[in-house]
Amino acid sequence: MYAFGVLPKKKVTVSPDVNDRGLSCFYGRQALNVDAIKKIMSALPGVDADDFERDLMGSVRPDAPRFKSSYARVPVLVFKAPYALLRTGPRLKSLHDEMYERWVASVFPREQSSNEPIDDLVQAREQFQRIFSVHCVWRFVFQGAQSAVAQAAEKAGDATLVDQLLSGVGDVNETRMADDLWRLGQGELTEGEFLEAWGYHGPNEGNPYTTVWRENPAPIRALAAAYAQRSERPAVRAARAQEVGIEAERRLLAATPWSRRPATRWLVRRMRNIIRTLQVGKAAYLMAIDTARAAARNLGAQLVERGVLRQIDDIFFFTVEECQELASGRIPNVQEIVEVRRATRDEYKAMVLPVAFRGMPEPLKVDVGVDDVTELSGAASGGGSVEGRARVVVDPDQEIELDAGDVLVCRFTDPSWAPLMALAEALVIDIGGSASHGAVVARELGIPFVIGTESGTRVIHDGDHIRVDGSANLVSVLTRANATETATA
Repeated sequence: MYAFGVLPKKKVTVSPDVNDRGLSCFYGRQALNVDAIKKIMSALPGVDADDFERDLMGSVRPDAPRFKSSYARVPVLVFKAPYALLRTGPRLKSLHDEMYERWVASVFPREQSSNEPIDDLVQAREQFQRIFSVHCVWRFVFQGAQSAVAQAAEKAGDATLVDQLLSGVGDVNETRMADDLWRLGQGELTEGEFLEAWGYHGPNEGNPYTTVWRENPAPIRALAAAYAQRSERPAVRAARAQEVGIEAERRLLAATPWSRRPATRWLVRRMRNIIRTLQVGKAAYLMAIDTARAAARNLGAQLVERGVLRQIDDIFFFTVEECQELASGRIPNVQEIVEVRRATRDEYKAMVLPVAFRGMPEPLKVDVGVDDVTELSGAASGGGSVEGRARVVVDPDQEIELDAGDVLVCRFTDPSWAPLMALAEALVIDIGGSASHGAVVARELGIPFVIGTESGTRVIHDGDHIRVDGSANLVSVLTRANATETATA
């Protein structure tokens, strides 16, 4: 927010008090401090900080602290904000193009690199930090623009238009990737061409220790085989969604006083460009992570050869600074550190944490499957209503085939899920809100979705017949899979 003049430079620090930080880690998971971010956003004149919580969580807590908008920094905002708005989008696109060239050179080298792996790792972290800082600025732009679009729809007397106005942006990275996968399945692209464009994606791609498609192309081969059986390509779905967005814009402008129509038209079209650029920024920092992933594994292989590590991926149990010490041979008892940290990671991975909490989260004690619950709502929804067979995917590494009419039910999504999402008839996602990745892709594909259910993957069983009503923000279990089996037996 410093880029817009919301925060003075002296406040751009990491507070020693974790309760003042916007982002912290709990049991190996990142968590946003909603109140801390709302306090910062309240410094934007005319912005209701509650909109951020509502967009993220679906509602505002009754006892949530209230932050009044401040006009104290308006002079600084007037000076800095226009420049930041004009500069940030093009800068993010430029960083993406630069990072793509670096990524291709790093993971598909045409010749042997003379760089030491530790130097490549440090450089990749610096690239990530530079890209992600700009991406975060654009993320705040997205939040403000989305709120402005919602307010325009409310003033026009139809708040339900928001979901349609955000649909069919066009030329979004994830739908382009899904369409390229369809082309791969149809024989129009080679596997090598696809991987050179999208190989930095893969299950849990935001974590450096995972394996992405360029390292293991088996998942895309399975998806390409599924797309080979589908006659309708994702680009056609996206084109239909664009028509929905254009019609929603026409309805909004028709209900808006003529004096406000030029500004409203500009806002809606600007919002679409913001969404496109946001996905470009995400791709850029994912490529930086994959560049770091490749460098880390090269370093791990080097240290295995020296006898420092037993396995290449043990390198991921160390920070970048510790990797520098490892490369210099200055860390004793390396294997003991690895074993302790591996055990801690396994313990954390087994935990189920609440989506929202105060203080230190208490891991949930949950039973898999809650048969007495048959309806769910979420923090965000849209796209109409469909019925179909639920396919529940808890592990991103899980192989699954989606038949025509199937509904994808999962814990969360990242860009690597887009091809699977494009095969689904509807989406039900535990974690997320109206600005989350799942919502953006669902709107772009024009499919019904309910996101932020918190417990959908536990309530819904694989094979259940369910209804996803995005218009009513409701998921209903119509028939249990086990009930169908019993009746058939």
